[in-house]
Amino acid sequence: MAALDLQTLPPELQADLAQAWPGCPEAQRRALLAPHALGGAPLWPGNLWPWQPARRWWRPRVARECRAGEMLFFTAPVSDVRGATYAPRLFDPAQPFFETPWTQAEVLLRSPVPEAFGDADFWVLTQRLCGGDVPAATRLAHEWAAGMRADAALHGARRQRWLGDALWRLEASAKGDFL
Repeated sequence: MAALDLQTLPPELQADLAQAWPGCPEAQRRALLAPHALGGAPLWPGNLWPWQPARRWWRPRVARECRAGEMLFFTAPVSDVRGATYAPRLFDPAQPFFETPWTQAEVLLRSPVPEAFGDADFWVLTQRLCGGDVPAATRLAHEWAAGMRADAALHGARRQRWLGDALWRLEASAKGDFL
């Protein structure tokens, strides 16, 4: 994979990262490399189009909406499925992160069940669904991996459907929305 040089990014993206994390290239790199959701792709390297000059195939309004959504992600706090937010911000260098060639972390998050969740997915489970609680995220990962194995849903579209359903059940349970 190509080197992640912040200076080679589109100028608008550089400005947004600098606004979200002034003077902190580690946090800026983390914001580019982290997936938004389980199984999601990071912004870098392939999804930079909202900051690039207009192309025939996309509308400026859609690009503005995507940029606004990414900006919210860049500045997002650690949170959980109940909608609670916590003081630490997701990409703060003091927060745990998964291993990449372009980042450094004092606490590396490693997936306890790599056949079901990569390290980046485990980061999402920990920081976005479990409020930074690593033991709770570990329990959740083991529980979901067992269910995914039993349903032959470790890969592909079945995995995405299984995770979507599991996320819905988790959120409904956390918020008390079950009928």
